[in-house]
Amino acid sequence: MSNSQQPPVYPPAQPPYQQPVAVPSKTNGLGIAALIVGGVALVGAFVPFLNYATGFIAFVGLVLGIIALFLKGKSKGVAIAGTIVSFVALVLSIVLAIVYTAAFAASVSSSIEEVQTSNSAAAAVPVSVKYEVTSDLANIDVSYSLYTNGSSGTESSSGVPAPFTKEYTVETGGAFDFRSFLLTGSTGSDPGTVTCTITVDGEVVSTQTATGSYAFVTCSSSDFNGLDGDAE
Repeated sequence: MSNSQQPPVYPPAQPPYQQPVAVPSKTNGLGIAALIVGGVALVGAFVPFLNYATGFIAFVGLVLGIIALFLKGKSKGVAIAGTIVSFVALVLSIVLAIVYTAAFAASVSSSIEEVQTSNSAAAAVPVSVKYEVTSDLANIDVSYSLYTNGSSGTESSSGVPAPFTKEYTVETGGAFDFRSFLLTGSTGSDPGTVTCTITVDGEVVSTQTATGSYAFVTCSSSDFNGLDGDAE
């Protein structure tokens, strides 16, 4: 009887323990942030005056999106979307800010012009002016201020028959507002009496009388109601 010993049987050797290898995440956080920021800026770009601020927000989103594009091992799709949305929001914010500002300025300017036109039309009141120089002599010399066609001037006449009368109409409060009137009269070498009178809107605002050789009178007024009228 043979005794043959069998070799001992050992359990198979276990491989050494290895820790699990962490798989890096491909989620692109900056890309997501760029997409969210760009979306908010895109909505705000259509709100008047708010688009001044959304332009800056869109710029921040654009920077985040560009950085996200260069991150290794991260998803590029969301980064591309965030970059595009932020860029579009930035362009719209700038363009719409200009458009809204121009429209607002034009509206304000139009309103101011309408108010000015309305006030001017309401304030433009026609006023009659009458110059008179009387004398006991047959002929006198006169000089007077005149307002016609939006401009003022002075006219003089020598040896005109007495009495002398000149009437015209001005507007107060309108685009052409004339408030100063001047009238002079003289007798020349012959002794006599001369009187000047300025009447504005039916009210005598200045009058003066002088007597003698080379008698000279001056009437003036600087207010339609005669409150500041002077007689010299």
